[in-house]
Amino acid sequence: MVSPRESWSLTDHLLSTQEHLYESATQHPFLLAGAEGRLSKDILSRWLANDRLYIHSYIRAAGTLLASIDLPKQVPGSQEAFETQLADWLIEALAAIRKEERFFIDVADRYGLGIEIAIPFPPGSQTAAAAQNIAAKDEKLPGLIQLESIFSSISNPPTTSTDSPSKLPGVALVQSLFTTTAAATTPTPLLPWLEGALTFWGSERCYLDAWSWARDKAEERRCSGGHAEKDDADGGALRKEFIPNWSSPEFAVFVDRLGALIDAAVAGMLEGKEGEERERLKGEVLGRVEGKWKTLLEAERQFWPDV
Repeated sequence: MVSPRESWSLTDHLLSTQEHLYESATQHPFLLAGAEGRLSKDILSRWLANDRLYIHSYIRAAGTLLASIDLPKQVPGSQEAFETQLADWLIEALAAIRKEERFFIDVADRYGLGIEIAIPFPPGSQTAAAAQNIAAKDEKLPGLIQLESIFSSISNPPTTSTDSPSKLPGVALVQSLFTTTAAATTPTPLLPWLEGALTFWGSERCYLDAWSWARDKAEERRCSGGHAEKDDADGGALRKEFIPNWSSPEFAVFVDRLGALIDAAVAGMLEGKEGEERERLKGEVLGRVEGKWKTLLEAERQFWPDV
């Protein structure tokens, strides 16, 4: 009798790799300074302005991934399908991150913070567009530029449909307009949305762990009788508003939900596979995501300003 085997967790595997890089991305001096009330309003404002642009990039990427998901055609089992659950998560994420941007604006207004990257008036020798591009490049943090590139690269291989050609008038023509020769002949990989889903999970997980670490450091500081909150250089915006929001139990549940969805989908793909076949499939998955995971962590590390 074959003993039951524990299911393999892709997210646990990724978290166990690049440990030093993950630590540097989630335990940065910027976070410690914020936890201890040492961040000036200027430094915090610059980071918030970049984080707001991150939100915009996140929204565009979520729309791209949503557009690429091939939702189940049949009703039975459709609500439990991984694709449907991923679509639900992304829709919730879009609603939440729009609420987040409104939260940014409200807190910035109450604490006198700036959350907009300034664009200087262009010299006469430059066009307005060129000046805007130069200024944006100068003001953007390296990590934001990298994350924007990562999000902009989110896409899915075209879905190879096994359905028979549509008999509805005009539908076959419309389908042909949006289907390239490559799309018709390139086989769809297993879990074609995997890289995109992992990008969102990884970014959110880093954010959660980073600010949870900052929360713990702030609590240690408070218990040791250190820096008084009334003396916070940012007026208390981080410790009173942002840190509690970004380390909340509700946010943790939301992030974990996507991680559990990814792990369940990968486990389902491996179910029933044994020996070399199972290892081959795992190798294919890791080949698709391990390099992207490292690139994401490098971007997350560069997202924090020097202090």
